Amino acid sequence: MIETMHKVSVDKQDLLILNALQENSRIPRLELAERVNLSSAQCFRRVKRLEESGLIERYSIKLNADKLGMDVSAVVMIQFNKSEPDARNRLIALLRRIDIVRQGYSITGEYDFLVMISCYTMKEFSHLINHQFQTSYIAGMHSYLLMDCIKNSHAIPLMKD
Repeated sequence: MIETMHKVSVDKQDLLILNALQENSRIPRLELAERVNLSSAQCFRRVKRLEESGLIERYSIKLNADKLGMDVSAVVMIQFNKSEPDARNRLIALLRRIDIVRQGYSITGEYDFLVMISCYTMKEFSHLINHQFQTSYIAGMHSYLLMDCIKNSHAIPLMKD
């Protein structure tokens, strides 16, 4: 058994289930059970336990941004204004409101936040940088336009089948 940080115990069978679900969360339950060498009932109980424990947070789909015509992807590093009252919380609220901000992280180092942006046009990106991010609580930012994606995975490495 492996103990995770939040005390959810998982064994080898659970890891096999989690790997399979990360590859395809729509795998039919019977196929999943066969793949991990469990009965359908045992597999279903394990999946239910993993869901109820919070280890499986949700099931989702991954859209292809290129096929949607989202031609601009960027990383923006942001510093909040340390002398502005409640600047950090105000910046977090702003980032959560903007749809083209896909991911946001509080980070260490020279900048305070790293955000991932996806949008349709440079005009849309320019509006974000030159208007929406022009606030008294943002002290500085640096952006990087992303060119070619060489890897894009949200899977957490667990173990090989």
